[in-house]
Amino acid sequence: MMFAVLTILITSSLFINITAQNTCTPRPTQKDTSTILAKLRQQMQNEGIGIYVIFADDEHGSEYTQPYDKRRDWIAGFRGSAGTAVVTLRQAALWTDGRYFTQAEEQLDCANWLLMRDGNPGVPTLINWIVSEANQTNLVPGTTTVFTSTTWWSSANKALSAIGKELRSVDDLVGRIWPVNERPKESKEPIVTHDIVYAGETVAQKLERVATEIKRLGATTTVISSLDEVAWLFNLRGADIPYNAYFKSYAIVHANYETSPPELFVNLPQLDVSKYPPNVRLYDYPTFRSRLYTTAMDSSVTRIWVSPKVSQAIFSLIPENKLLLPLTNSPVQRIKAKKNSQERKGMQDCQIRDAVVRMKHIGWLEQQLNEGKSINETQSSDQLLVYQKQQNLFQFPSFAAISAAGDRAAVIHYRAEPETARPITKDAVYLLDAGSQYLDCTTDITRTHHFGTPKPLEKRAYTRVLQGVLDIADAVFPVGMYGRSLDHLARMHLYRDGMNFGHGTGHGIGHFLGVHEGPQRIASAYSEYEEVLADGMFLSDEPGFYKPDDFGIRIENDMEVVLANKSSYDNKQFLRFNTITLVPYERSLIDETLLTNAHINAIDDYHQKVAKILEPLLKDDESALKALRSRTELIKPLPPTGNKTVIVGNSPLLIIFLSIAIMLF
Repeated sequence: MMFAVLTILITSSLFINITAQNTCTPRPTQKDTSTILAKLRQQMQNEGIGIYVIFADDEHGSEYTQPYDKRRDWIAGFRGSAGTAVVTLRQAALWTDGRYFTQAEEQLDCANWLLMRDGNPGVPTLINWIVSEANQTNLVPGTTTVFTSTTWWSSANKALSAIGKELRSVDDLVGRIWPVNERPKESKEPIVTHDIVYAGETVAQKLERVATEIKRLGATTTVISSLDEVAWLFNLRGADIPYNAYFKSYAIVHANYETSPPELFVNLPQLDVSKYPPNVRLYDYPTFRSRLYTTAMDSSVTRIWVSPKVSQAIFSLIPENKLLLPLTNSPVQRIKAKKNSQERKGMQDCQIRDAVVRMKHIGWLEQQLNEGKSINETQSSDQLLVYQKQQNLFQFPSFAAISAAGDRAAVIHYRAEPETARPITKDAVYLLDAGSQYLDCTTDITRTHHFGTPKPLEKRAYTRVLQGVLDIADAVFPVGMYGRSLDHLARMHLYRDGMNFGHGTGHGIGHFLGVHEGPQRIASAYSEYEEVLADGMFLSDEPGFYKPDDFGIRIENDMEVVLANKSSYDNKQFLRFNTITLVPYERSLIDETLLTNAHINAIDDYHQKVAKILEPLLKDDESALKALRSRTELIKPLPPTGNKTVIVGNSPLLIIFLSIAIMLF
C-alpha cells in the first residue's frame, strides 16, 4: 500500500509538469464552455464532489447515442464518438485516442479544456489523472452510475483506494444544467418487427438457444442492457439511435423462459400492441430498475448473468452472492455474433447492392472531375446517399460517411462539414469509408481513390496496405484462434517500409444492427472479453497507412468466417475468410513491382469475379461501367527485368564464358 501511495504522489507531480503539452490552440470553430463549466462546478460543490467524470455513453453503453444523450458533446464541444471528459473545480480535460486528435483540436474548447491525447508519450491515463487530482483535494470524485460501466467503476475505485478514496454516485449533473429549450428532444420513433424472412429465426428459437447458454454456465437469469442484443433477441428494430436500428430497451430472460416468460422493457407508446413478441411480458421502460430489484430478491433466482458492459447502476442492484462471476460476455452477444443461414445469405446478397452504389458513385465523381466540375467532400457523400436510397431494402447509412480528400484522409475518423469541406481534386487521394443499413444486412466498405497520377509514395503505401488486406483474406487458421493472432498479417508488408497504422485490423459487423459488433475482432491489443473466431462471424478487413498532413490510405472489405479443411493428422477443423465485398481496388494506385505472383493472382481473380457480377447490373450507367472496367483490368506481366540471372543459371556455356571474362578483366 505504501508503495502505491508513493507512486501516486510521484506521478501527481509529473502530471502537473506535463500539463503544458496537453493544451490545444483556441480556434473560432470551438464552442465557448465557460458558462457551462461554471454552472457544472456549482452543482459539483452542491454534491460535495471535486471531480466529475462525463462519459459519451447513454444508459446502455452505446457507441452511438441520440442527440438527447450527448452530454459529453454539450459540455465540452467535442463531437467525436470516443472520448471521456473530466471536470474538476480548477481544470477540465478530455481524453480521446489518435483517431480523433485532429477533430478534437478543431472542436474542443481549448481555452478551457486540456486535450489528453491518449496513448501519446507523457499523457497520463484517465484513471491515473483522476487519482492524481483527487489526491490534491479533500473532496471525492463522482460520476453518474447509469452512464458508467461497472468495469470502469471497479477499476477506478481500485486505483482510488490507494489514497483512501472512492467514487461517489451522483445524479446526472449535466442534465440538470442543460436548458430544456436547448436540449434535443428524446427520440420516440416507432418500434417495428424484423421480418422472419430476414431474421431467419423466431423469437422462441432464439430464446431456446439463449436459455441453453444460461444453463451451460449454471445461471438462472440474464439481464440484457445492450440495445443491439435486445433488438436481435426479440426480432424488433427501431430508430432511436442514429445509424443504428435500435430503441431504448432492457430485457430480463430466465433459463426456464417457458414458465417464467422473458420481460421486455420499452417505451410502450413506441410499440404497437399488434407487434408485441409472443409469450413475452411487456413493461414500460422506466420500470426496469424496480423490476430488476424484485427479480434479484426473488429466492428462485439464484445466479444472475450480466455483461461487463452493464452500468454500475444495474450491477449495484444485484447481491454479490447472486452474480455470475467472473463477469463474462452476454449469452445473446455470443449467439448473435454467429449468424444463422438466412442472416449469412442477407449479408452476402446486400454486398452486391452496395457495390452497385459504390460504382455508380465513383463513376459519377470521376465524370464530374473529368468535365472540370468542382465537387467537395460533403457533395460527394451526399451523392453517395442518393445512390444508396435507390437500392432495394436500404434503410439508412450505417455511420456518417468518412469523405476525405488529400491530407484529410490521414485523419482516421475525419468528418467533413459543409462549411469547411475540401474540393476533391485529381492531384490528391480521396478516401471514402461508408456503409449501409439494409433490412437484410449491415455493410462497411472503404476505398481510397486517385483520379490523376499518384505520387510514388502514395502508390507504395497503397500497395503495402493492399498486401495486408490480401494476406488477412488468405489466412487459414484452426478453430479456437483469436483474431489478435492474425493481426500481424495485415502489417507485415507495411513493416518492411517502416509503416504501420494506429487502429485494429478488423471489427465484427452486425445484421441490420451495429456496424461494430463484438466479441470478435482482429487487433493486436489484448482484451479479456475478446472471443475466438467462429464459423458464421462477420468482420472487416481494414489495414491502412496515414502520413500526417500529406495523405491517408485505407482499404476495407467485409468478410465472413467459414469452414475450411480438416487436418488429415488429427481431424482438427480449420477456418478461413470469405471476402464478400465486391468493389474493385484502385488500379492506378497499385505498384505491381511490389507484388508477389500470389498477390497478382488474388487481385486478378477478385477483379474478374467483381466484373462478372457487376457488369450486367451497371449496363445502363456508362460512367459506372467505365469506372468498373478501368479498375478491373488484369495486371499485365512485368517486363523481363532480372531475367539475365535466370538465363545464366540455365546455360553452362554462358557461365564458363562469363567466368573467363571476369578473370581476364
